[in-house]
Amino acid sequence: MVGWHSLWAALPLICSVSAMQHFFVEDTDHNIDIKPLPRYPTLNPNSSEVLRTGRHGAVSSDSEACSRIAVEQVLQKFEKANAADAAVTVSLCLGMVNFFSSGIGGGGYAVFLSGNKHDSPSDPFFVDFREQAPKLAHKEMFAHNANASQTGGLAVAVPGELKGLYELFIQRGSGGVEWKDLLEPVIELGLNGWAINDVTEAVLKVYEPYFVDHPHDWGFVLNKEGNRTLKAGETIKRTALAETLRELAQNGTVAPFYDPDHRIGKSLVRKVQETGGILTGEDLSSYYVNVSSPLSAKIRKGWANVPNNDLEVFTSSGSSSGAALMSALKILDHFPNSQGGDYSPEQAYILVECMKYMSSARSRLGDFSLSGSLPERIEEVLSVNWTEAAVETIKFNMDTMYTLPNWTDYHPLYEMTDPHGTTHFSVVDKYNNAVSITSTVNLLFGSLVHDTETGVILNNEMDDFSQPRRSNAFGLAASIYNFPEPGKRPLSSCAPVVVLNELGYPDLAIGAAGGSRITPSIFQALARIYWYNIPLMEAIAYPRMHHQLLPDQLEVESFPMLGKSTIQSLRQMGHNVIEQQPKSVVNGIKRGLGEWHAVSDFWRKRGIAVAY
Repeated sequence: MVGWHSLWAALPLICSVSAMQHFFVEDTDHNIDIKPLPRYPTLNPNSSEVLRTGRHGAVSSDSEACSRIAVEQVLQKFEKANAADAAVTVSLCLGMVNFFSSGIGGGGYAVFLSGNKHDSPSDPFFVDFREQAPKLAHKEMFAHNANASQTGGLAVAVPGELKGLYELFIQRGSGGVEWKDLLEPVIELGLNGWAINDVTEAVLKVYEPYFVDHPHDWGFVLNKEGNRTLKAGETIKRTALAETLRELAQNGTVAPFYDPDHRIGKSLVRKVQETGGILTGEDLSSYYVNVSSPLSAKIRKGWANVPNNDLEVFTSSGSSSGAALMSALKILDHFPNSQGGDYSPEQAYILVECMKYMSSARSRLGDFSLSGSLPERIEEVLSVNWTEAAVETIKFNMDTMYTLPNWTDYHPLYEMTDPHGTTHFSVVDKYNNAVSITSTVNLLFGSLVHDTETGVILNNEMDDFSQPRRSNAFGLAASIYNFPEPGKRPLSSCAPVVVLNELGYPDLAIGAAGGSRITPSIFQALARIYWYNIPLMEAIAYPRMHHQLLPDQLEVESFPMLGKSTIQSLRQMGHNVIEQQPKSVVNGIKRGLGEWHAVSDFWRKRGIAVAY
């Protein structure tokens, strides 16, 4: 990554050279890390503080306030309201409050499953509302300034979140709640304001020099004097965004946002172009969501896998990494249960090997919406041949438990980009519907382009595309499947998941945020819950490990919590083990005995779930 001191060339209308030089302490500070915020796993989670239970339903997100609004002002307020309805409110609320992570200037994925076979559609439902490259995009567009993919208008892809949420509402909403009813609580929040929390204070502090130097665009995050960002306890308002949502509520659709002749659409296009972008009105009007069936697989078949037997896993397809996650689960499905086996040598060996094959699988992924059908390269990693070859290799080395000597032995095709997914939430309702959604604006505050007229903070998803001739340090070329093309969607690490139990009812809705660590984090949580029989709270709270094949190192969140013997065991397997501060956030809801258990990743992003 090129340093911030050279970004001025990409942002002539946003900043000057002298202004840019002091914005960040390190060159890589424009990412997804909230560095001033203490983030940590734990071996001793307090159930009274973080575990929420309810007989009817629950919401698990990064914001207790947003979870509560969705429960109290949607699910409990309207008799027929369901999980799809509530998901609209949660997503818009998160975009309002945690505007550094997500919002209507971004996009994402939704997986919806219904356990109600009579009163609502039961077909599995997947919406890909990932951002699209503008029609003027091409694979050489960042050849002269690679950092233009991160900040400024050129980094902006066509936002998809609003259209995705509306599609979910129309096709899987209850029909008993109007569109405006779902937006109204978020509109009131934006107009009345809310108190800054420690997470927002921390992330604003990182970007304080930039915001202070750009008060016209970012005045809403500054104090009255304009000399510092807001602190915890101080009130913040987003009136411009609230007014945009009010127009959409009154319209009853999301059409004004995608209408190049409407005030909203005009303003968005103008702001992007003023900051060096290529987005046009035609890009907005032609944006579409991909609606299809999610990827699915049946795992843990038979009584040998009781109590977690005969499950069906559903996850995202399209430009996401759902296929890579599914390939790893198919490999793990060939290995038996291990009650409480988290970090035992045998299970750690199997888990990391699955992660490495998962990363190899991911090197074959990339958007295929322009062609329609599932490409052969993706079918390959979901095939029996791929699974059996990996299982055979893992079992062959079980006696020594030594990882393969070189990353090339896992046969990656291309360099894996490092996409970023920055918020995930799950919703279940009293009708046995479950929705799992991951949404993002990519890096913190997206492209750092804020349209003050509409209140929309625009994404920098163009950075998730590969760039030609930018081989990594290991000589692995950039993926030809992920080069920018007009209308193409960049590869994402997101993989929202819904699991059905043996009776066909939703058992788990889970997902994660955190860039390339998303799929390994979800994978480890699923292994803990279904293979090791670990409760949801502990599955999320416990320290995680991560291997993405390149760089060839095994990250663990805490050496002290794993202990010297475990670390030594991992090193004896041939891993270069390093300690890494937590970078992923997992939120989930699990079916218990007659009730739902909801847990947000309080330890890593201060989220608290709400159940009822």
